[in-house]
Amino acid sequence: MIEAREQQVLDLIDANRQEVVDFLRELLAFKTITPDEQPIEHDEFIRHQAFVKQMLTKLGFQEIDVWEADAAKLGAVPGSGVNKNRDLRNMPILVGRLPGAGGGRSLILNGHYDVVPLGLLEAWTRDPFAGEIADGKIYGRGTNDMKGGIAAMLKALDFIRRAGFVLDGDILAQIVPDEEASCMGTLAACQRGYTADAAIIPEPTNMRVGTAVRGSMGGKLTVFGRAGHAEQPQPHWTQGGAVNAITKAMRVLEGMADATEEWRTQPDKQHPLVPPDHIIPTVIRGGDWSVTIPEEVEIEFDCMFVPGTTDKRAEIEEKLAAVAANDSWLRENPPELDLGGPEEWIYPAEVKENEPIVQTALQALADVGIQPALMGFGSLTDCVHLINHSQIPTINLGADIESAHSADEFVTVEQLIDLTKTIALSIMRWSGVRESAGA
Repeated sequence: MIEAREQQVLDLIDANRQEVVDFLRELLAFKTITPDEQPIEHDEFIRHQAFVKQMLTKLGFQEIDVWEADAAKLGAVPGSGVNKNRDLRNMPILVGRLPGAGGGRSLILNGHYDVVPLGLLEAWTRDPFAGEIADGKIYGRGTNDMKGGIAAMLKALDFIRRAGFVLDGDILAQIVPDEEASCMGTLAACQRGYTADAAIIPEPTNMRVGTAVRGSMGGKLTVFGRAGHAEQPQPHWTQGGAVNAITKAMRVLEGMADATEEWRTQPDKQHPLVPPDHIIPTVIRGGDWSVTIPEEVEIEFDCMFVPGTTDKRAEIEEKLAAVAANDSWLRENPPELDLGGPEEWIYPAEVKENEPIVQTALQALADVGIQPALMGFGSLTDCVHLINHSQIPTINLGADIESAHSADEFVTVEQLIDLTKTIALSIMRWSGVRESAGA
């Protein structure tokens, strides 16, 4: 049931829906594209955070902390995904605290402001950074993933304030970089000591409450052969003949496919909300001359796994050993597996359906007129650190995910407004609300 105070806020959102759209368009104008290996040499990230800081100041945030993380100095534990060689300069993290009136539960609102690269510009029919509006959709890189979510959560706070209410519990806004590459922005905020009773991340979830994400482990396999002239007959390898590393790599690739197929039905790889484990080759390099039998092939791969997995590294090693055992050359010359350090994978995460923040969000969706449901991510979000590192019950909740990372990415105006309403109700019900002294 929607209470009178809540209805005031919802009515205010409806009456000022263009403000939410305009705020999102302002965020989109900052070209905060996640860098690959090269450090950022421009100030788009810095200017974005200066703009957000102005908004937080307007909302009454009294403590706003802005800093740049140094990956080399982050604490690295198994599953944290820390890449100490990544350059995070010129990508500020911002954490602001809105003090509550007292007696309420605290809440983190977390959003990443980096966006993925544009891909082929020819594939776009709209300006990726203009926030063009057509047929009820706002287009642009980050509309969906996830500047739309940032706009919704900050405007939700704005409308609560403008309705004449103050929250009982503290609100922490975390606007972080590099989720699309490393998730180290949120990890840095966790390691700086910021915590709360619960957290909401408005990542795109098809307007369902996301409670589970898979873990991630990337790696590289080097398959060895023996070089020789490709146009000359070769004796058996035991007699000194050449061995084609590409042919041997095919055995390894088949082993990966077999592992994925096996995990598809393996009981301990089943989860009610996320897909089973997989290991997928994503990059392959081999050979350096058209008439030389290649002596080395490198295979990069991506492995995702369900919550509850205890030792994925050992599983991968076991599968690789089984492949090598069935080939005489690979038995004597086993492929080399590089999974990085013990901290260079990312843990899965989940919260239970009966967590209070989950139930709060489900009810908020219902009251906005959306069928409440749970979902899980086949990939992962910054919730992995809030849940695993800081032990904060965290949910993902946002618009439809279908256009994320694609050309002509968009969010519908209706979903943006519905998300703003859902977050506003969740904030008020979680933290408590009262009339402000000046109302």
